[in-house]
Amino acid sequence: MKKFSLLFTGLFFLLLTACSNEEPSIEIEVKVYSISDEEYSKVGATQDLIDPKQEDFKVLEYTFNMKHTNAVINRHIESFEDWRNALNSIDEIDRYWYGGGSSRDNESENFSEYQTKLVYYAKGLSEEELKEAFSNSKTTVTWVDKENEQIIKQYKIADLIEFSNE
Repeated sequence: MKKFSLLFTGLFFLLLTACSNEEPSIEIEVKVYSISDEEYSKVGATQDLIDPKQEDFKVLEYTFNMKHTNAVINRHIESFEDWRNALNSIDEIDRYWYGGGSSRDNESENFSEYQTKLVYYAKGLSEEELKEAFSNSKTTVTWVDKENEQIIKQYKIADLIEFSNE
């Protein structure tokens, strides 16, 4: 009985240690899809483009969500934000059209959220060229765990891009 009690106590502490050092849940999505009629109505001035059509524009949507327990200390997120320059660096065309974003990242909360949604001019642009434009772009997440070890995770935007033919 004493061995069973000792085994049970050991397993309990092992489980307690494992739970207190759990990694946060991090979800990042970068989706590219066709522009809706409503979004196209906001495109505005296109006089510098040759015969622009709705299918010449695409939406890029970035979503970052992180949830964690109190085991995560000193969370710091460097979310990628330079969408305009990355898109406009592809060629001689101003590809970024319009967009915006929001974030919620309060240290007192056990989650953070970043969102960006933008419209860009995609005519003549391949999926590979778009990924290449974001090849040096990343989101970096750092935190300190209960063992006082700093954890660093980097996510390349180019690797996360998913294309939809909607």
